[in-house]
Amino acid sequence: MKNRQVALISITSVAVLLTFSTVYSNFDILQAYAGVTLSSDNVAKTILVRINPSGTNLENSFDSFSRIGFVAGEANFLLESVPSKDKKPFYTLVQKSLESKNTLIKNKGMNISIDIFSGDGEIIETLKYADCDVVEYFVHGVDSKGKIFFTEEDGTVEIREVTKFECVSFSLEVEILESDLERLEKTLDLVESTNKFEIPTEKGYFSKPATNGTEGELFYNSMTNKLQKFVNGEWLDISGTGGPPSPRR
Repeated sequence: MKNRQVALISITSVAVLLTFSTVYSNFDILQAYAGVTLSSDNVAKTILVRINPSGTNLENSFDSFSRIGFVAGEANFLLESVPSKDKKPFYTLVQKSLESKNTLIKNKGMNISIDIFSGDGEIIETLKYADCDVVEYFVHGVDSKGKIFFTEEDGTVEIREVTKFECVSFSLEVEILESDLERLEKTLDLVESTNKFEIPTEKGYFSKPATNGTEGELFYNSMTNKLQKFVNGEWLDISGTGGPPSPRR
């Protein structure tokens, strides 16, 4: 009986080792990469948080926030970082907002803009949150080896802070450069040239096949809501009617 248990343990151990070995040897299969155009120069790398107390022309900028996080609700978000001396003006605003949290009149004391920079220093987009209150602020320690530390120095514990905001509205600001406009115009021209068979109506765009086609070519005719096939010089319906015409809006 003991020999059986030893054998069973040995077989189980080998199976576990083989599993780990397989996962490790195929680790590259588990990785995913973005498109080829996304180099370190044009992807998002850093953020700059700009805070303007409501009713003033003052604005404080902070480049020491490490992470933007999701909070339920379109206009809600969180910022995570390591507490630092440069953010003392920020903590003053947090304190004021928390003190008014339980009052009948909300503070709505901050307009917050978050600039997202690419690796080459260009602003990709700006997240704009209006009339924000701090609904939660806490500090905690991270000592897990499985977490990525925000600071470069090696250490066993990293002290972090999390600030959760509730805002009245959210908008996105994007600066369109001349080069972007030229690229957009080329794209629109391409779309226009590749949709010659669309017919604009008050209800949207309907499509119908070209007069001439390639033998065996398939085309979905939204005017008749049927699949058609080009056979011997003409378009033939090869499916039943599926419903009313389907415009592309």
